[in-house]
Amino acid sequence: MSSTRLEGRHVLVVEDEIFIAYDIAYSIEEAGGVVEGPVASLSRARVLLADSDCAIDGAILDMNLLDGRAESLVLELHERDIPLVVNTAEPLPLSFQSQLPDVPVFSKPTMPEMLTAALHEQMTR
Repeated sequence: MSSTRLEGRHVLVVEDEIFIAYDIAYSIEEAGGVVEGPVASLSRARVLLADSDCAIDGAILDMNLLDGRAESLVLELHERDIPLVVNTAEPLPLSFQSQLPDVPVFSKPTMPEMLTAALHEQMTR
């Protein structure tokens, strides 16, 4: 993967499985991005989003987190025009997927490089 794909972009990683989170973070750094997090909960993700010193350019997140499901966070990111990619072990409800047809959804296990590449594509649209 090219080291300039995410050059200087700040990417929020929201994942409660530590090894997956670090694999994703490593892939982002390899692509030249700056990792925000990783965080394992909705509450920590919202703290980072509210931090005025932390400009989030994109996000890769799991749907099942330590403190609940992330549908509301996905919708918030989408409404703020922050490109995102979902990586989840469970299928999303069709009604939710139909609200956000442009958001890539991957089923675990997924190679972190695939998530990073999909985020890059979202950012360049």
